Amino acid sequence: MPHQSSFSLRNHGGICAGERWVYDGDEPIAQLRNAIVEQPEQNLRYFNQILKPVELRNLRLKPGGRPLIAGVQLYWKLGPVATTVLRSVEVCGQNSECLVLTVVTDAPEGVATSRRIIEISYDTELATYTYDCKAHLEIHSPEVFDNPLYLADGEHLHFEYSDPWYCDIPGPVTAFQGMWKKRFSHLLAEPADGSIWQMPLNHLATSIPSPQAFADGGLFVLGYDPGNNPAFEFFGDTAKRTSAAVCNWGYDIHLAASYDRDELYQPICPEFRIRLCPDKKVQALMQQAASIAKVEFAGFEELPVYERSTSFANGMNLSQPSPGDTDPWPWLPCGDGAEWCRNEGRSDDSSLKICNHSPGASEWIMDREGDGAWLEHWHQDTGYRINCYIKTDAVEGRGSFLAVRWIVYNQTERHPYITSQKLIGTHDWTRVQVEITGPPPPDTSSICIILRQDGSGTTLFDDLEVEQL
Repeated sequence: MPHQSSFSLRNHGGICAGERWVYDGDEPIAQLRNAIVEQPEQNLRYFNQILKPVELRNLRLKPGGRPLIAGVQLYWKLGPVATTVLRSVEVCGQNSECLVLTVVTDAPEGVATSRRIIEISYDTELATYTYDCKAHLEIHSPEVFDNPLYLADGEHLHFEYSDPWYCDIPGPVTAFQGMWKKRFSHLLAEPADGSIWQMPLNHLATSIPSPQAFADGGLFVLGYDPGNNPAFEFFGDTAKRTSAAVCNWGYDIHLAASYDRDELYQPICPEFRIRLCPDKKVQALMQQAASIAKVEFAGFEELPVYERSTSFANGMNLSQPSPGDTDPWPWLPCGDGAEWCRNEGRSDDSSLKICNHSPGASEWIMDREGDGAWLEHWHQDTGYRINCYIKTDAVEGRGSFLAVRWIVYNQTERHPYITSQKLIGTHDWTRVQVEITGPPPPDTSSICIILRQDGSGTTLFDDLEVEQL
């Protein structure tokens, strides 16, 4: 028997007035949220600029299904201007097969007003809830944006109408007790040129150029988990205007539309739909997708992945989905002479190497260990003990060492290096250690682990152990 929906917006019980959720019968399928977002999510998602965003969160796309879309912003970002002040929420169609929410928000400065209309229904043929979104924008003072400071190419502006992010991705950076299941491997899209675009899910493949316009009815799809592949769908004028960028941290996508100067003085309203993509369609897209050009970072096509206990033997091909049950962040080279050594090490034939003939500093760094990097939550006593073995040959200058520091994403780093013993000259394998102890400084969301040579010579780093205290 086909599913018969009865949608409503009502309170989901709780402290005081509780939470506002969209229900299908007695099943909550999406949350309408306008609440202060705490750290580290505030910094990672909103760059400390939008403390109380208006959003739909935890969207389910089929009856009885798990949430697949973690959040959809219901406001515009017009450069530094954002329509984030909630004015009203209107509801039409309570307890019916089609619920319509109209969410009106203003820019605090009075520059613009957003009227976001979300029509929620159930598509029996595709067996999916559909969220049809119309993003009306009225610019009260177009002259603010009709300005050389805003016009990227002298003629067009790019406004972000939503910054959706997904559930279940990324997978955990490294394995830990209680970690969630990694489910997805690719992003796929139907651009305006008729090709099929793909991006493997690893944190550096986001350098692949993303679609700058979509085919009429074109999809942007997350795959592949049978029966659970969310899609964004674009039609007509919106498809031609919309570009999609992918964030390398969490693979959230930034949907922006392009407008010329004259269009700032007229009503603006891109439209898009959120729904499930049928498995056969996802499989066809994967089969038809254009081959991936080689992805490089600082000349590397493969980089060693971060593991809490590692001899640096395991790597990630930057042109392929990240391997295994995790979605690891790789070690990144910084400075001259950084190499991934595959023919010498302490416990096997792998190590990280710096061979530098100049007096400057070079590093291997990893900065995705912590509360804001898809791992365990921190507490006030959180700290880390890190061990590593170092071998040096004719190192001059300030020497070679292991270091760690607290860091804050999206901000200029200001926390000090905590360093191990520094090795100068020639040394056989020597064990060094650093500790960093809580409470973590305010707003910090990760630590950065650094393998550093400051001066000329050659250094090998191997057999790293990271212990959370």
